[in-house]
Amino acid sequence: MSKKIKFRSFLMILVEIIALAVVIVLFKNNKAQLWLAIFGVGVIVSLFAGRLYCSWICPMNTLFRPISFIYSKLKIKRLKTPKFLDNNVIRVVFLVLFIATMVVTKKLHIKVNLLLYLVPFSILITLIFEEEFWHRHLCPFGTILSVTSRKSLLNLKIDQEGCISCGKCQKVCPVSSIITLENKKRFNVHHECLECGRCVDVCPTSVCKYTK
Repeated sequence: MSKKIKFRSFLMILVEIIALAVVIVLFKNNKAQLWLAIFGVGVIVSLFAGRLYCSWICPMNTLFRPISFIYSKLKIKRLKTPKFLDNNVIRVVFLVLFIATMVVTKKLHIKVNLLLYLVPFSILITLIFEEEFWHRHLCPFGTILSVTSRKSLLNLKIDQEGCISCGKCQKVCPVSSIITLENKKRFNVHHECLECGRCVDVCPTSVCKYTK
């Protein structure tokens, strides 16, 4: 592993820990709604640099890290995402229900913190299913970012000419945003990509790159 990759990994973990600490402080002081402002910044960033919020800041993704590590060490297999979910209907329905619930509770002055329930729910789902299920089909924040990042200026792309079709990037992608083309080359669906950099770390020919 190169020094550049090691530094990026260290920096990512550091930012994740700081972000998680901020979330805990906000929850403790009953100000968790302020996290929506931080997410708003993530939405703005996604217009230019993709879904960096998902991999660098999102507390749920941070909590998924130890789960994936433990499962990997113990060689525990999780359920794969059902194929019928590929039509994106479920993710839209879940987003609408989430927003509607927030509006209703606000209007009726019901003191319930949806974010407080969303985190353990996401962990429960990820204990059973692979990460892709939550990231691509249930997470309301991920659904929003998948729309706002469609025209982002910077994305993780795979150089088709240099790709040797080894498939290593595909295997480590937590959201299956990397697909196989007819010519066996790999292609990254950038608006579904979390920008986590795992594919960059394992690519033997360094064709996975962040670029315009």
